[in-house]
Amino acid sequence: GGAIHSPALLLRSGVALPALGRFLALHPATGVFGRMDEPVRPWTGTVQAHYSDQFADLDDGFGFKFETAPVHPSLFALAVPWESGAQHAERMAQLAHTTICGILLRDRDGGRVTVDREGNPVVRYGISAFDHAHLRRAVAAGAELLEAAGAREIWAPLARWVSYHPEEGAGARARWLGRVESAGMGPNELLLVTFHQMASCRMGDDPQSSVVNADNQVHGIDSLYVADASTFPSASGVNPMLTIMGIAHRAALGIANRL
Repeated sequence: GGAIHSPALLLRSGVALPALGRFLALHPATGVFGRMDEPVRPWTGTVQAHYSDQFADLDDGFGFKFETAPVHPSLFALAVPWESGAQHAERMAQLAHTTICGILLRDRDGGRVTVDREGNPVVRYGISAFDHAHLRRAVAAGAELLEAAGAREIWAPLARWVSYHPEEGAGARARWLGRVESAGMGPNELLLVTFHQMASCRMGDDPQSSVVNADNQVHGIDSLYVADASTFPSASGVNPMLTIMGIAHRAALGIANRL
């Protein structure tokens, strides 16, 4: 199940609802990295000890959160731009002195899940202009945060190396942001990952714009229920784990009462 395979299963089963597979939300995530003077060993300690929701409500409840995150060698190797083997090895050797300001975006404008001829799920997703504006602001604010923390060099996980040194003086961050924009923040330009997939079988009253009703039953089909993150009406503003558990528990109680 989940927001990828639940709509695919319904599509393979012949369910024909206009909203099925649409409105897929992903909580796009990236980060800004900083090189510190002293070792911080970002792979040790509490996995996620701090977060900030200062920017969580920029536009009608949509925005981004900052989170601490572990940086293991495998993740760092993925984030470091590849320009040459020597350059990549040099950056990997700096891991112990590297920290991250994690960025988690609450996306408003989602993607879509369809199926191919074999019935396998196919995901189409792009960052809208609305969400992209929040992403740009998140990168800028993340760099500012790392400056305040004492980072000596700051960079984003772009396809090519674009960094700056705060010691360059006034305007260094603004000039860097201009170079980040020039490098691009689109597909195959900025590393984006997804931790939470939601809303592709979303809940609502209207069968034209939703897939399940308030009881998690698929519109127009008796005894067919979906009870996972795909039924979120939109991307959640927080980690969805507890909400998923609540939806599943409530749906199960409702089904039991109707048996």
